[in-house]
Parts: sequence; C-alpha cells; structure tokens
Amino acid sequence: MAFWNEAASEPRRAHRFLLHIPLLTLDGEAINMQYLAKTVTKPSYTIGETEHKFLGNTYYYPGAVTWETVSATLVNAVAPDGNKILYQALYSSGYFDPNDQGNFFGGGGPTDDQVGPGTPNKASALNAMGSVLIREIDGFGADVGTWKLNNPWLTNVKFGDLDYSSEDLLNLELTMRYDWATYTSGDGVTMNAAGMTEEMARGMAASVPGRSAE
Repeated sequence: MAFWNEAASEPRRAHRFLLHIPLLTLDGEAINMQYLAKTVTKPSYTIGETEHKFLGNTYYYPGAVTWETVSATLVNAVAPDGNKILYQALYSSGYFDPNDQGNFFGGGGPTDDQVGPGTPNKASALNAMGSVLIREIDGFGADVGTWKLNNPWLTNVKFGDLDYSSEDLLNLELTMRYDWATYTSGDGVTMNAAGMTEEMARGMAASVPGRSAE
C-alpha cells in the first residue's frame, strides 16, 4: 500500500510534531512551551566498533551504543520570558554563581535544604527538565509515534543574537543530553526487547545458526 495511490496511507510530515518539556518553570509555575517550538531533532544513536586485524584482513565487532544529543529551537518570547525560564533552569540544575558562593563563604551559611555551595548535578538537572517527549502527529492530531528522552538535561543554551539589520524572531537554542530514548508507535506499542512481536522474535531466531525458530 503506497502513500501516493492510497489516501489512508501517507508519509510523515516534518511540520507535524509537538515538543513537551514538562518541568521547565517560570518562578515555580509550570509553563506550556509547546507552541513556541520551531524545530527539534529526533533521537539518533551510534554503535561503537572494535577492530581485529589478522593476516592482512580486518574484522569488526559491534561495541557500546551511544545516543546522540537532541537539539531544539524555540521562539524566545517576551511572555512567557524565554530568557528567564532557561536562566532559572541553570540554577535549578544545581548551579551556584560566584555571588552565591561568596555569600556562603562570607558567613551566610547554607539554607535549610542546602548543605553547602553545590555544583550542577544530575539529580537536580533531571528535576529541571522532566521526561522530554517528541510527539509526531498526523493531520487529525493523533499520535503516529512518540519519542521519550530518558534522563534528559540541558548541556547547551543559546539565547539568540541581536542584530539591528534583522527583523527575524529571536530564538532560543537548546541541546539536550539523555541516557537513552524510548519509541512508542502510533498503535501504543513501545519498542524494546521485551515488547518485540512474535514475528520479529522468530525472524531473529531463524537468522542465528543452531537456534530454533519455533
């Protein structure tokens, strides 16, 4: 069934998506930034390789999987204040600026929930982001696939460049690191080793010498 001669089958479209970053806040209040998203890259992975040389030949073996960073571009709005949202996200990740550190060592001491002047850490960074979702949708708004970034945190933020000669919208550019991505298809099936279909499992078994496909 090809999409060019069957109306019920159609290709995915680059402009049909929703980006959900649930825990970004402004002064402690949750902010819906879905409508500000302009672009987002989907997750991608690289499988490392190890080579072995023997008698003039080279053989390769698969290694560890590395999930690559995801980048997003959002409109930098006045309300909600995009600069402020992402500036506060930095502090929510555990950052203490030199003034904060100076106040501590100058005798201010820790707050009730702070042992000392900390640094960005994974637990705080994850709490500043939540589970990021990239939803691909169809023309009716129904999900055709959802990517979930597991344990995401911000590694790079750009607030946009000012230019007297430009009338363009100012953008925010985000780069997110995560441990791995989970994909759920439009029919609600999450793709993982435990959720593989029986047909897929049989196909894998049949391809391995000595393993039964039953």
